Amino acid sequence: MNKQLIFSALTFLSIAYSFGQKLPKKEISEIKLKQHIQFLAADALEGRLTGSAGEKISADYIEKEFKAAGLQPVQIEENSSASYQHSFPFVRLRITTNKTKFAIVPSPDMTGINAGTMAQFKVFEEFYPLPQSASNDSITADFVDCGYGLIHEATQRNDFADYPDLSGKICVMRLGYMNEASEPNNPLKEVSDIQTKINHALARNARGIVFINGFNINLKNIPTGKLTRTDKPLSIPIFYYKTERTLPPKMNLMMVSRVAAPTVNAVNVMGFRNNHKKHTIVICAHHDHIGFNEYDNSRYTGPRAIHNGADDNASGVAAMLELARTLKGKKYKKFNYLFIAFSGEEMGLLGSKYFINHAPIFLSGKVDSTKLIAKETAPNAKLAHVNYVLNIDMLGRLDSSKRVLAINGVGTSPQFPKTVKSLKLDTTKIKITTTESGNGPSDHASFYLENIPVVHFFTGQHEDYHKPSDDEEKINYSGMKISLDAIQQFIAINNKAKKLPFTKTKDQTTGRMKFKVSLGVMPDYTWSGKGMRIDGASDGKPAQKAGLQKGDIITKLGTFSINSIDDYMSALGKLEPGSAVSIEIQRNNQTLTLPIQL
Repeated sequence: MNKQLIFSALTFLSIAYSFGQKLPKKEISEIKLKQHIQFLAADALEGRLTGSAGEKISADYIEKEFKAAGLQPVQIEENSSASYQHSFPFVRLRITTNKTKFAIVPSPDMTGINAGTMAQFKVFEEFYPLPQSASNDSITADFVDCGYGLIHEATQRNDFADYPDLSGKICVMRLGYMNEASEPNNPLKEVSDIQTKINHALARNARGIVFINGFNINLKNIPTGKLTRTDKPLSIPIFYYKTERTLPPKMNLMMVSRVAAPTVNAVNVMGFRNNHKKHTIVICAHHDHIGFNEYDNSRYTGPRAIHNGADDNASGVAAMLELARTLKGKKYKKFNYLFIAFSGEEMGLLGSKYFINHAPIFLSGKVDSTKLIAKETAPNAKLAHVNYVLNIDMLGRLDSSKRVLAINGVGTSPQFPKTVKSLKLDTTKIKITTTESGNGPSDHASFYLENIPVVHFFTGQHEDYHKPSDDEEKINYSGMKISLDAIQQFIAINNKAKKLPFTKTKDQTTGRMKFKVSLGVMPDYTWSGKGMRIDGASDGKPAQKAGLQKGDIITKLGTFSINSIDDYMSALGKLEPGSAVSIEIQRNNQTLTLPIQL
């Protein structure tokens, strides 16, 4: 069945649900939830990759539902027209082009030598730019050999002692440190990484940087030259030249960095319920997912497949659309409501970060620092009229045995803990667990960093997370309805309060961080006990090889005690690849100590 036929069938299904069912106006409907998720998580949308045709179909569908709910389009700037869809550009990838050049050329003061190139090297084969290299810059200049580029106070080592100023010059440095392979515990190791050396050269105004191989180096630490869309390029060329030879003295180096960075547009969708109040509650969910895993976000290791993302995050969008339909009447009239379906969440909160800098004009207001709000906690002036942000990400898999709904960010306002205590819930059907931090790997974090109160509703991770198996038939619709009832209560209770004050929390380290090592486990974010309980271990990863199982509670990793996810993340950041440590776990009231190879 081709995509057009599938899409036509889905459109017909959407219309049939919309007009074939009589729905209570102010009550959450499982029928509507299913309608939305079946559409958004269908194969025809090919996983809603940021910037893809499937993501645009998703945006069109959400716009249609916003209109049906009576929401207004949104005006960003005073002279712009109001609309539901707001596109933003992002870098799709970075590619080293064949216009990138590296050569040895005669210096201008050399006589009897032609001015032509002495030796030009082949890009990819003999050299390549590093991720830090400028996308478009060139320099021809003499170079200074700065040895290994090391500065280490404890050993009184300073390879730049004779070169305090490198202005206009190219800095040549060796990778690692002398005898790196045979001396892995040398104290110089802590200052031998590439970025530290780049920083030293930049501090001395180097105009270009070339890395060459050191002697007896650890081959694992040679840069690959792989570029990614998230690279943060600097303003000068930075190359790796595959040689151990010293470059010839009294010659110049020519560096031409030409890295292509094509962009594509993604779409945020916004709808506004204007109750003609000063302050607005933002209710959001991201509508993008990871497509066919084009950006290596998947936990799946099989052949190419669509990642439909029914729970992540068609479920959150469906919940948001139901709130857009039902948050009406006196109970909800004290504030305005801005509903936002963000794109680019899976690629680093791109849509919400863009929104922060391009917020609608009705959210802006002059922040008065003379009031009771301290200057350092006053919100971004462009967001001064935001009361709080409610983010829904993965609400579709309430576990039938645990029955836990997690509310993250309750520490970001003193009102939130009181709200949670006021919820009237059937604890045989649902239980609440909370965390205080407003940080985390979802769109609410973008607002928290602007000093705005945030909450994130979440029913927990599962084995299908970021896999093709995250499909619609696994959604727990009755659990979604119960969770949404709790969210409606949360909003109604806070409708009785004034604009909520903000509180900064102890930031967690559970966002999209990069670590040198990974155990290959999924934390159970609904766990509130001591230690870190795991929801599963990925095949072939260290945890699975060590014998860890779903439900195990990690209490110690190496020499580090693990009392929380924060402790676990902190420990990962201090461990090295290839090391062998022990891991202590609790399993069925037993304490087990297992060896694990990282």
